[in-house]
Amino acid sequence: MIRRLLHIEQIKLLNYNPFRITLGIYFLAFALGLLIYPAIDKEIPVISLSDLFRFPDVWLFLTWITEPYNILLAMVIIMITTKEFSNHTFKTQLIFGLSRTELLLQKLMLIVVLALFATLLLGATSLTLGLIYSYKITFKIAMDNTYILLRYFLSSFTYMSMGLLVALLIKNTAMSLLTFLALRTFVDPVLFLILRKYEVKWYLPMRTTTQLTPVPNVIEIFEKKMNSPDSINESALEFVPEGLPDWLNILMVLLYTSLAIWASYRLMQRRRFV
Repeated sequence: MIRRLLHIEQIKLLNYNPFRITLGIYFLAFALGLLIYPAIDKEIPVISLSDLFRFPDVWLFLTWITEPYNILLAMVIIMITTKEFSNHTFKTQLIFGLSRTELLLQKLMLIVVLALFATLLLGATSLTLGLIYSYKITFKIAMDNTYILLRYFLSSFTYMSMGLLVALLIKNTAMSLLTFLALRTFVDPVLFLILRKYEVKWYLPMRTTTQLTPVPNVIEIFEKKMNSPDSINESALEFVPEGLPDWLNILMVLLYTSLAIWASYRLMQRRRFV
C-alpha cells in the first residue's frame, strides 16, 4: 500500500512545476552555501568564520543557519495540498477507491521523504565543509554532534506538518502561504516579545521548533581557539537564549506535531472535496 500511495504522489509531483522550482531553490541554497559561506569569511577577533566549518562545530552551525530553509519545505506541502483542492484531485482519488485516511497518509509519507532529503542534504553539506576546513580529523571528532541531524529531521517534519494543517484549514494557496509565513515571521516573534517576562514564551509552537536547532555556543568555540585555561565569564553568554531543557523542548515539539497530525486527520475526515 505504501509503495502505491508514494507512486500516486510521485506522479502528481512530477507534473507540478512549483514543486520542482521550490525544491530546486532549496537545493540551490545548500549548494551556494558551500561557496558563499567560506567566501564571506572575514577575520574577526580570536576566530574566523571558517572555524565554524570545522568538525565538530560544523554540524551545529549549519543546522542553525539552515533551519529557516524548512519554511520552503512547508511551503511546498502547502502548495501541493491546496492544489489538490483547487484541481479536485482529492475528490477524484476518493472516486477511484482511496480512503480519506490514505489521502492523509500520502501527504505524511511525502513529508517524511522530504524531511529525510533535507537531513541528508544537510549532512552531506556539513561533512563536505568539515572535511575541507578541519585541521585534525578523526572518526570520533567528525561524528561528534551528529545527533543534531535527528533534531533537524524533527524540525523539518514539524514545519511541514504545521504547513499541512494550515493548508487543510484554509484550502486557498495564497491565503495558506500568507498565514503560515505570518505565524512563523510575525505572530510568534510578537507573542514572544509580549510574553518575554514569562517562562511560557518558550512553549510557543514555532519557538520550540526553532529551539531544536539553537544558536551554537560561539563563546565556547572562542575558548577552544584560544586554548585558555580560564573560562569566559558566564555573563558573556547572556546574548544566547536558554530556552527549555532539551528533553522538554523535544517533548513539546512531538506534542505539537502529534496535535497537528491529529487535527489534519479530523479535517480530512470531515472536509468536503468539492
